[in-house]
Amino acid sequence: MASAIQWQEIPLAQILPSEEAAAAAGTAPEMDRLVASLREVGLLNPIWVRPRPGEGRYQVITGSRRLEAAARLGWQEIPARPAPAGASDFFCLLVHLVDNAYSRGFNLREQAALAARLLEHCDRETVAARYLPYLGLPPSRAHLERLLKAAGLEAPWQQLAALGRLSLGAAARLAEWDPEGRAAARPFLEGLSLSQSKQEEFLDQVGLLARREGVLASAVLSRDELCRALAEPDRTPQERTAVVRQHLYRWVYPRLSAARQAFERTLARLGLTGTPRLRLTPPVAFEGPDYHLEIKFRDATELQHLLAEITRLTRQEEFADLTRG
Repeated sequence: MASAIQWQEIPLAQILPSEEAAAAAGTAPEMDRLVASLREVGLLNPIWVRPRPGEGRYQVITGSRRLEAAARLGWQEIPARPAPAGASDFFCLLVHLVDNAYSRGFNLREQAALAARLLEHCDRETVAARYLPYLGLPPSRAHLERLLKAAGLEAPWQQLAALGRLSLGAAARLAEWDPEGRAAARPFLEGLSLSQSKQEEFLDQVGLLARREGVLASAVLSRDELCRALAEPDRTPQERTAVVRQHLYRWVYPRLSAARQAFERTLARLGLTGTPRLRLTPPVAFEGPDYHLEIKFRDATELQHLLAEITRLTRQEEFADLTRG
């Protein structure tokens, strides 16, 4: 089918953007680079369009960002490849999929939307095995199911997904929350500095607290401590993130948190806080008999001094209590 397709110079005024244009919108730097590329060397890969019968206009199949870049440069026409007469919706979808798979790739919003569209034409096994790799994803049914959950999220979440600020795991978790809970979570995921794994940890901890206490996730997220930490103007996003995570950790693991705080207070009284040459670490989760002592020294004299300090500490009853558990 594709062998009979010829390029044409088509006026931009006759081309309508595709349904994927919003999802495909790149960041400002990305668009600036594309505009610069078109200015320097022209369009290397023509867009694909589909004639709209009886209208004298065309719908973009793939190349919305190239079309926008050309418009910014003031182009009146753009090289395009019209789809052959009678091309099916599935053929046009595959053109868009393959064209971008080997040029720029897809953001999470596009991945989710394309997975949902592919399911209109293929069964789940085919989409997972044959087409997820084109999206840069493993051929996994579980991965497909998470994508489909992400595809159903509200517009603000779709925007975060398009910007690369929402992980697939977090999106799948959010899809299982009620709309009120998702709305309450959005300021946190927008305003905090959370890696993909930390996004998932944050949502898991909030969900665990909600189930444990028999309340909605929105009730957990509306607690004063979290709201104050999120809104603190004098803190950086990283500092606000640390405070929010500390609160959640303390609520999820109250006994472990209390043990850790007591341990840190005792270290401070013994003078072992802020001492980079001596570091005492408790057993993991304060379970088990073994403590870990790290010593850093430059020479024999410093080592002798540190060993004397350790001897002094071990003779104190408070140190004995600390390591007794």
